[in-house]
Amino acid sequence: MNGIRRMRRIPVMFSVALLPLALAACGSSAATDGSGSGSGGQSSGRNPDVLTVAQIPSENSTTLKEAREPLTKLLEKQTGKKIAFQNATSYAAVIEAMRAKKADIGFFGPDSYVTAKDTGVNLDVMAASVDTKNGSATYQSYAIVKADSPVKSLKDYRGKKVCFVDPNSTSGYLYPQAGLADAGIDTGKDIKTVMAGGHDASVLAVMNGQCDAGFADDSMINETLPQAGKLKKSDYRIVWKSKEIPDSPAAVAGDLDPALKQKIVDTFDTKANTDYMVAHGFCAKASDCLNGGSWGYKKVTDALYASVRKVCDITKKCTSAH
Repeated sequence: MNGIRRMRRIPVMFSVALLPLALAACGSSAATDGSGSGSGGQSSGRNPDVLTVAQIPSENSTTLKEAREPLTKLLEKQTGKKIAFQNATSYAAVIEAMRAKKADIGFFGPDSYVTAKDTGVNLDVMAASVDTKNGSATYQSYAIVKADSPVKSLKDYRGKKVCFVDPNSTSGYLYPQAGLADAGIDTGKDIKTVMAGGHDASVLAVMNGQCDAGFADDSMINETLPQAGKLKKSDYRIVWKSKEIPDSPAAVAGDLDPALKQKIVDTFDTKANTDYMVAHGFCAKASDCLNGGSWGYKKVTDALYASVRKVCDITKKCTSAH
């Protein structure tokens, strides 16, 4: 599967409710909060009737909605809760939704997770998706140009209009910034920056001539767009690949009721995989279970993202969600 697991893949598996999310900093908490309910009216954490899930933008909402049903049903069964899904308009929106207790589960890019964690958002990382049972939770950023482009390497990006994904995107902005710096490109002076808003949008903008070159995660180029009939191998060239990047994590709100939180963690750790989901009827065959060919989820810890923090320190490009 060419190591295809990324910020696009983890989030694309929930439906039930699709709620637009720009910034979740106002109003009430994630859902009807059951804090204080139960025996004796005591609870050691939030226990909402509906678990709200927030996802970084990557693909269009229709495509995402079609891919979420099996994992939605699995989470509902294991937690006894309904799932409400928020399709965020930006990476920062997911960070702020978790910060404001508007979301109970968040799907992040590596950079946006690090930003959230390091700016005080109360969350705990759970898992990242893998292609195979024993696969590695890593991926890469690709630099893409049209097949007939004169650009041969990142050095040739000078003077070009370049599509990135989002300032909080790891493979769509942070690692490309490091790569361009290594190639001697001053991104503040040598290129015209365009924020496409999604990995698919970045690639398609290059293919449509809106940008001379661009960046996206490897799975968007290798798998997602080709499978959708929107990209042919003969249409483009890859002129740069990043080092392996820790894959995009799923995180759970740290202030949830411990028993509920453990159910969510256990679901990702032991059940959110094609083996379990097919065996228990959540999907008919492996290819129907999780979007993008993922086998399932692998437990990860915060320590995995130390390399992302290192790139943040080197590039000074990581953004604060405040």
